[in-house]
Formats: sequence, structure tokens, C-alpha cells
Amino acid sequence: MDSQYSNENNVTIMDEETSPPVSPISQSLYSSILPLIIFTVFELETPITEFEVVELFQQMLPLNIRLCSIMEKNKKGVLRWKKVVTKVEDHLIVPTFPLGLARESYDEYLREYLSKIGCVKLADDKPLWELHLVKYPSSNGMCSLIFKASHAIGDGYSLVSLFSKLFKRADDPSLPLTFPQMSLKKQGDGKRTVISIAKKMLGFMGKCVNTTYDFMESLLRATFLEDRSSAIRSDAWTNNTKIELFRPFNIYSVTLSLERVKQVKTKLGATVNDVITGQLSYIIHLYTLRKTAMDHVGEVGSIDGGINTNMTIVVMFNMRVFEGFTNIEDMIKEDTWGNRSRGMFAKLPIFTNLENVSPVDFIIKAKETMDRKKNSMVFGLIDKALNAALWIKGQKGMDKLIYSSFKNASTSITSVIGPKEKTAICNHPVNSVYFFVSGAPQSLMFTSVSCMEQLKLVVQMEKGFIDSKLFGSCMEEAFDNIFRAAFEDNQDQDNK
Repeated sequence: MDSQYSNENNVTIMDEETSPPVSPISQSLYSSILPLIIFTVFELETPITEFEVVELFQQMLPLNIRLCSIMEKNKKGVLRWKKVVTKVEDHLIVPTFPLGLARESYDEYLREYLSKIGCVKLADDKPLWELHLVKYPSSNGMCSLIFKASHAIGDGYSLVSLFSKLFKRADDPSLPLTFPQMSLKKQGDGKRTVISIAKKMLGFMGKCVNTTYDFMESLLRATFLEDRSSAIRSDAWTNNTKIELFRPFNIYSVTLSLERVKQVKTKLGATVNDVITGQLSYIIHLYTLRKTAMDHVGEVGSIDGGINTNMTIVVMFNMRVFEGFTNIEDMIKEDTWGNRSRGMFAKLPIFTNLENVSPVDFIIKAKETMDRKKNSMVFGLIDKALNAALWIKGQKGMDKLIYSSFKNASTSITSVIGPKEKTAICNHPVNSVYFFVSGAPQSLMFTSVSCMEQLKLVVQMEKGFIDSKLFGSCMEEAFDNIFRAAFEDNQDQDNK
């Protein structure tokens, strides 16, 4: 008997022997304790129809077997991607909102709808993705197209690869989309002198020290070392009782000019990721101080002692840059699907005295931390630790290790790089694109996407715990404060 056959709809079905196995990482990201879901939101300049969406995404199905497969165990108990008949129409959902409202009202409806579908697991009996077409205007477009997919299918760069094959350039569809460079490797001058060799030896020794420290920190964080409760971390995560992962949340975003971000980056000798990490540290700093002050209204004395300065962030890194890929075009050509992102722990700089700290201090501190973390070989060791957990404690051991890595930290940040040019979906220009992740054991999570010369920073806040209006106001003013401080400080020095 052939290992494959075709059904009446010409959809190839694989049997259990030829269906690819589900990787341990993908199993962890669809487990009962960590069912992560990625949401990508496209706000379009002109309305798009259901027919256009179905026609476009029908082209998506052949791009990877995971898009038209379900997880199913074979006779040997091995979990595999079993290919099934897949129709886009079965995955398309079109919600109904009240008619005749202002765009600002539809913005709120969209946020509430994202929270609603963000708290619902994907069905097990069909491929792990959905399309939601919101046919109402928002502040950034005439309609919104939402792609909801299990993290088990792939990480953010898997989805970038997918969308880059489906979408076209708005200015000229015949031209390919282009992406910024993304390598973390520093370029040397290539000269081999006694001094340069000595520096390399010292650098290697420093890298070994950093690797040892980072590896031990990662092991402790993934087991029992956890942050205390704070203004951004609910005490619900600090106990061992089982709590609901899909908790209602608020979504808020700010859009920054990528050119202005690059100006700050150049001025401070940092990277875009340094600026992003420093900015969100500054946002948390502002929010923590103001929320603590609000909670202590009427009390006599300083509130500094009531602020928790022990906060940790999980910074997700794309491991493909450590595998030699310098741009996303190479990743797309090599078809590097899967989950190749790993988390790195970093302390958030929190200062209790607002008057004696400059906003740029957060960027400088983030740069120092990131530079040290990059000068480490810990990422390869993290994979070895995960494999060891899998070998010693089985799949549930790996699930718990990854879950604890998020639960024990205060927050997390995931960043993705998109195309430079304005994109279009079925000739409908995209005004804005952003993403977020639900199902993680944290009260506060950040995502950012650099796309179409814009930087979109999104925050996901647990309802009933994070004051979303206060946090949103902190986000709105943070980058302007950083930009002004970076260049006004320079002008003050020039005037002296």
C-alpha cells in the first residue's frame, strides 16, 4: 500500500508512518500548562471581502504541513502532525458589532474582541489556526484581519515567512519584499596581532564566565527562583495553586517612527532592541512609581520603600541569528519553520527616586545588559538543559521547565522584524500590523514589530490587576521623554 493517497478534494493525506512527529518544544507550547497562541492583527486601508480572504489563504495551506494537520498519536504513542482535509471557510469567523458607531468606539470593540478570542483555546479536531475578519473601521483602517495560530505551529519568524509569501508590496507587487539585516555578530578587522589575540583570549575567558553565570541563572529561574509580587506581577503567580491561564486582558499599543528610534540608537551607540528593552523598562518604572503613589495617597512619608525593585524580564531571542542567518530572506529560502526562539533573563532597572534618573539611563542600562548577555554561549546550553529535562522527566518535565521560565519572571518581550515596504493583502494596503501572545503565566507582556518604517509596541495587561489607563499614559509619554533627554542632554553639553 502507498504511504500517501488523495481524497476527492485532491488534498493529500499522509499516514501515521510518514507524518512528521511533533517536536517536544511544539508539544510544550500546546500543553495544558502552556497553551500559547499567537495573534497577528492587520489593519487594512480598504475593506476586504470574505471571498478574497478565503482565496488568499487557500494558497497558504501547501506552504507547510502544520497548517493543514492536527496533532494525533499513532499506534506507537508518538504524537505526529496528521494531515487532514482543510477548508479555509471552516476557519474563518466574521463577528458582528453594532452599526453606526464612531471609530474610537470600534477601537474599543476590537480590543474587547481580541481579549475574548484570546481567552479561548483552539479546537483539537482541526488545524490549529483561525482567521477573524472584523468588518468595521478602526482608527488605523477600514477593517481588521486577525490570524490566530497555536505557537506549536511555529514562532513569530515562521509567521513572517508565511505572510511574506502571501502578501505583496503595495507600491509594486512585482517586486519582492525586503527586510533589514538581523545578525548579532560583530564584524572585526581581520588582523591578527599579538594584542588582538590577547584580547580574543580575554574575551573568550569573559564569555566563559558569562556563560556559567547565565546558565546557572536560567536553571534557577526555570525551577524555584521567582520574582516577588509587584505593581506588574500579581501575587496569584507566586503561589502554587492552579489558576486559569486564559485570563481576560486589555491591549494597548503605541506606534513610533522607526527613524526616530534609530536616531536614539545611534546617539547612544545601542541597537534597536536595546532601545525597545530600555523603553519598556522606563515605562514600567513610570507605572510602578505612579501606581505606588496612587495606592499610598494620604500616607505620610516616602513610598520608596514600598517599591519592589527586584523585577526580571524574559527577552526572547531568535536562535536563527546564531545559526548564521543574517537576514529574513535567507530564512525564507531555507524554509526555517518551527520554534527556534529561546528566552534570556535580564534584570529590569528600577530607580526609586524619579528626580535623579534620566530616561536615557534605562537605554544605557539595557545596552550594558544585552551586550553582556550576547557575549555568552548560554543559548546552546539551554537546549541541552531542555533535552536533559526531556530525557530525565519526560515531556511533562520539559513542559514544566518552560512554563516556570515565564511564570517566575515579572514580564516578557518578544520582537519581530517585518518588511521595510508597505505591504498589501489582495491589493488592500496594510496600514498597521502588530501581534501579541496569550496563554502565558504573566500579568504583563510586551511584543514589538518593526515594519514599514514603524515600530509598534504592544502591551497585554491582565484585567482587574493592571491599571490599563495609567499604563497606557506611561507608554504614550515614555519615548518622547527618552528622545528629548537624549538630544537635550547633548545640546546642554554643547552650550557649556
